[in-house]
Amino acid sequence: MHGTTQDRGLYVAPGNAVPAGRFGRMFPNLQPRAATGLAVAERMGLPGGLLDAGPITPDKLGAIDTGFVYLAQFVDHTITFDPTSVLNQQVDPEAIQSFRPPRLDLDTVYGAGPTVDPYLYDQASLGTKLVVGPTGTDFARTAEGVPLIGDPRNDENMLIAQVHLAFIKFHNRLVDGLVDGTLTDVYGDRLRPRPEAPPAGPGHALDDLLALERYHVEVLQKAQQLVRWHFQWIVVHEYLPKFVGQPLVDDIFANGLRFYDPFPTPFIPVEFAVAAFRFMHSTILPEYRVNERFAAPLFPADREAPQEPRADLRGGPLRPEHAVDWSFFFRTRPDREPQKAKALGASLTSVLLNLPVQAVPGGKPGALAPSLGSLAVRNLLRSETQRLPSGQDVARAMGEVPLTDAQLGTTGPIHLWYYVLKEAGVLGGGARLGPVGGRIVAEVLLGILQADPLSYRAAYPAWRPTLAGPDGRFGMVDLLRVTGLI
Repeated sequence: MHGTTQDRGLYVAPGNAVPAGRFGRMFPNLQPRAATGLAVAERMGLPGGLLDAGPITPDKLGAIDTGFVYLAQFVDHTITFDPTSVLNQQVDPEAIQSFRPPRLDLDTVYGAGPTVDPYLYDQASLGTKLVVGPTGTDFARTAEGVPLIGDPRNDENMLIAQVHLAFIKFHNRLVDGLVDGTLTDVYGDRLRPRPEAPPAGPGHALDDLLALERYHVEVLQKAQQLVRWHFQWIVVHEYLPKFVGQPLVDDIFANGLRFYDPFPTPFIPVEFAVAAFRFMHSTILPEYRVNERFAAPLFPADREAPQEPRADLRGGPLRPEHAVDWSFFFRTRPDREPQKAKALGASLTSVLLNLPVQAVPGGKPGALAPSLGSLAVRNLLRSETQRLPSGQDVARAMGEVPLTDAQLGTTGPIHLWYYVLKEAGVLGGGARLGPVGGRIVAEVLLGILQADPLSYRAAYPAWRPTLAGPDGRFGMVDLLRVTGLI
């Protein structure tokens, strides 16, 4: 969860003039919260501490289908990546490269395109499709099991990996539809007929080859645009309303951004990346039913257990019998209730407070301090190294009345991440983020869309999904249905 197994460079799509984004501040004039250090972070975030949810009983579940938790992680990886910050060193967020432009453009799926990252693309389709493993239920991989994807973080957890694979298959399905004429591009136009392959011998063969090459480039570009705009639509019209509420989304559309200014150069606020957008950690369950025959915990009881045979939900090669049945994660059929995510609030499942070494960035067997095996401790310390303001100060800056010490269950200024979680439980009823967390998350996601000239919100705000059903709606279930996964 927010870990990384290896360094990655910059992935920028061809024609993208925006340089690597930077992390910055949404509230640059607020003073950092006074650091309270490891002792307080351990008291809050170690097993048995303030943030330990204990057993996840039915009364601790919320109303959100748990598939959206892993869609959130997929979205996060799409817009942020910082391999440079460490937990014991204070840093200036304005000097940290995000190592990818802050855009919802799915560069985790597409990389830098078939010229720069040809290993992501299927050569049999002349670079128009993305590679998939031979069984169709896993990524294409090297002989060593390394996934051929644009962001290896999406292979650190099996459920995130399956979301990523769904988008790969969605792209490939749209390529087929564009080529056979059953689908149109984002503007409702059908692709021109495929040029004939040039005959052998001299003559106009070069012109014919160039025409064929331009055709395949057009196929790829139109499919990418379809996938990106439908993905962005899901974020705006399904994902955000679930987690921040439709009234807040409507308010931002009507009255604009109040605290985040993505112009002229978009950036990722540390208040978002290090605190507010980590709200989904509180919604994770300790185990999941993946399909009719396979249910497993996030991590094995034996923290040094091998990944084969599979008995948990860590990433890595996936056999067909372990592939996700999406009806357990989204409402895809009337006769099955999907698993519900844990309700939002200031507590995490105990398994996230005792991560295995493989799930911790830079972790090595026998060399990991117990406290750094807690995701909560790491989040609290990271907020201090990034010099974030307290949750109460951010609330005041937004014009909100801060939660009281009694409501927070703490005394004095508290970490922004903890405040966002507590606010979701106290003011959001565990169903959605409160006014501080919700505003940060919504403004950043909508702001980077507005600042991206290639997004549907900037290029064609009146656009509606061309793959929508008769009711005009398009969400994750519709994406899975178009892809043939349900």
